[in-house]
Amino acid sequence: MKLTVICLDMKIDNLKQFEKFLKSRIPSREALFVGDLGLKRAKYLMRLLGNPQNKIRVIHVAGTSGKGSTVHLLSHLLQSQGFSVGMSISPHMFDIRERFQINNKLTDEKIVLKYFNQILPKILQMEKCKFGMPTFFEINIALAYYIFAQEKLDYAVMETGLGGTLDATNTVSSKNKICIITKIGLDHTEILGNTLTKIADQKAGIIQKNNIVISTQQAASVRAAVSKKCQQKNARLYFVNKKNYSIISSTPRETIFNFNYSCHPELVSGSKKASSAPIEIPKRVRKDNTLSLKNIHLGLIGVHQAENCSAALCCLVIASERDDFNINEKALRQSLENISIAGRCEIKKIARQTVIIDGAHNPQKMKSFAENLSAIFPQQKFSFILAFKKGKDFQKMLNQIIPLADKILLTHFSTKNMDNHWSSIDNEEIATFLKSQKFKNFEIINNKHSDILQNVRMSKKPVVITGSLYLVGKIYPYLKK
Repeated sequence: MKLTVICLDMKIDNLKQFEKFLKSRIPSREALFVGDLGLKRAKYLMRLLGNPQNKIRVIHVAGTSGKGSTVHLLSHLLQSQGFSVGMSISPHMFDIRERFQINNKLTDEKIVLKYFNQILPKILQMEKCKFGMPTFFEINIALAYYIFAQEKLDYAVMETGLGGTLDATNTVSSKNKICIITKIGLDHTEILGNTLTKIADQKAGIIQKNNIVISTQQAASVRAAVSKKCQQKNARLYFVNKKNYSIISSTPRETIFNFNYSCHPELVSGSKKASSAPIEIPKRVRKDNTLSLKNIHLGLIGVHQAENCSAALCCLVIASERDDFNINEKALRQSLENISIAGRCEIKKIARQTVIIDGAHNPQKMKSFAENLSAIFPQQKFSFILAFKKGKDFQKMLNQIIPLADKILLTHFSTKNMDNHWSSIDNEEIATFLKSQKFKNFEIINNKHSDILQNVRMSKKPVVITGSLYLVGKIYPYLKK
């Protein structure tokens, strides 16, 4: 990676300088995924900082689809119960401070700079160590853990970056960690493996000894991989499935569903503790804290969000048993009703036009998004504004989009302030594929403010912006203005 000239007593005075420092720590593509070296480097940095990640109660979320939404949902649910909550997500869309939020708000600039300057000498000290200087992502994760511990927050809800086993978030060794595994599918296959089992092994790598593990409904091979990891780590495993929730309705404004807590721990095959008798839920949960909710009004759109929310609710109930608190149902309901997450199936009115914004960026996510569009807007065709990150399976995503498309507008993006320099697939390549699919009503457009808004205004159909969170992050500020 290209490094700027530094001195060990340097001080960062504002967010602009902070971001400039982080940009100088963006690694090359070759240095981004370097096996276990990155995790060793992250662990070394955390040791230099006194292992703050083990001084707070961490809820660690990994998966292919739904992890970002689940992190937001859980953070809001915990805050609704009166707890102070740290939340770390990636990538950020608008502001670097999205990576270390407190109580679902951007952390004050003074607090960020205060704590970053405290850990900066340790970061600079690593330049000459055998692991090398930590990367953009590793620094942000370390800072998040450090802020949350220094602020003595009750919980830290952490989203993995990519995978799990070797992710920089996976430095927590405390047995009181709760892990959530959201839906796993084929994505990042060149890094994580080309089968669901291999990818599940990587995602389940966040599970440590004696952790509590919650998983959404998975393919059989994924379920087996997660169960195997729990057996190895003596972890208690819960699966959330369609028996735990039922959809009432999904509209352009909300998702309404019922939820019932009946997540008995799984008997892991081969476990020394396994027997023919079911494992009992602790009495306090069964009698005092069983959660059965009718007509939950969730402010997020799409039936898939009911599954994400059910995993978060299951986690809340399990945490209430372990950490001995009662659940305030009124506050819970109000929190879920009012929640919104930028770039997750948002429906807005812009220039008198309906605009749907979703950062779906792999075939699994796009399939779910397309199904939700069809359910919410039956028989409707759309104008799509698209760009896909290099390396993504854009053909499979376009196969989900084409049946719903009246017109497709291909744009582009590149990033300068993320964990790596990401850019979109060449639109000529996408155009060639569209032609092969006999789809002719498409054009390539610029991603400038004026071009995007002009196409929104001129569209004869509702406009859908999708294909990448990086694209959404690029366009979103235009739409807000």
